Parts: sequence; C-alpha cells; structure tokens
Amino acid sequence: MKWIWNNCRREDICLLAAGALGEEEKIKLEHHLAECQKCRDYYGEIKALTAPLTGWEKSLSAIEATPAAQQRWASAVQESGAPTTDRNRLPQRAWQIIWRELIWPSRYAWGGMAALWAAMLVINAQLSDHRAHDMGAGDVSSQEMIQAWVEQNRVLADLAQPASAVPAAPPIRPRPRSERERDWEII
Repeated sequence: MKWIWNNCRREDICLLAAGALGEEEKIKLEHHLAECQKCRDYYGEIKALTAPLTGWEKSLSAIEATPAAQQRWASAVQESGAPTTDRNRLPQRAWQIIWRELIWPSRYAWGGMAALWAAMLVINAQLSDHRAHDMGAGDVSSQEMIQAWVEQNRVLADLAQPASAVPAAPPIRPRPRSERERDWEII
C-alpha cells in the first residue's frame, strides 16, 4: 500500500535533470527533492548521466567526415536521383538489390534449403522410378483404366447418397434417480 501514498514522479525528475521542465513544475519538484532522500539520490544519478550529454553539440562540432566518405555520399545521392535510361541495367540492378538485401544476409539458410530441395528431388526421382517399374507401367490398357474410373465414380455416388432405409433410433429418456442402478455405495 506504500506505493499508493507515494507522490514521487520519476519522469519529472528525469525531465528536471535534462533541463526540459517548465518553471512552475521545476519549483514544485525542487521542494519535493528537499524533502525526499530517495528522489534526491535518483536525481543525482540521472544528473551524472545527463551532464556529459548536455553539451554534445559543442564537443562534437569539430568532427567532420573524411573526403572519401563525402565522395561516397555524393555518388550515392547522384545515383539515387539520376533516372536510369538503359533498360538492360534495370534487371541487373534489381538482382543486385535482391542479392544484397535477401540472399547474402541469410546465405546459410538459403544454402540449407537448396540442399534439402536437391535431396528431395533425388529421393523423389528414385522412388518414382521404382514405382513405375514395380507397377509394370504400360501393362494397363486404357479400357481397363476407364472401367476402373467408372467403378470408382459409382462407389462415390453410392457413398454420397443419404441412407433412407436406416430407421431412426428412439430417443433416450432419462430415468428418475429412484430407478437408476447404484454402481457404488458408501460403506
């Protein structure tokens, strides 16, 4: 129940440490910090973390990109904005993108799937050769195949017809408890 009566708001403490809190809220929070030791400790930790980040634009303003990086950026910008006029280059570019984005990052998975497909094709080819040899392919005439097909359709039609000759079972009525048999007894 202690958390119900606790009026500490850690989000506001973080905003105060970052210097992003309004003046009125800042005054209220400073009064709370004067009274609450846990919040003062938390504010000290957050302030220690945010202090180096407050002047990042001053300390990192001298960092410049190397000429090689600038050249790469410029060529990338030019390539992205320039329309391609060569129709033969477009499929090549599409394959490069597919290779770079889809295939290369998961090349081991693609290789494993290709190996599985190759193994399945080999097994399927071996099984189909044995089945054709065992069945004696070419021994069955077309007349026999048509007769078997007609017989199969007749059987399916018989199975699909509802059975009208089967009488309905009489409904089961529950018996009163006094007429039921006891399967167990308390000793």
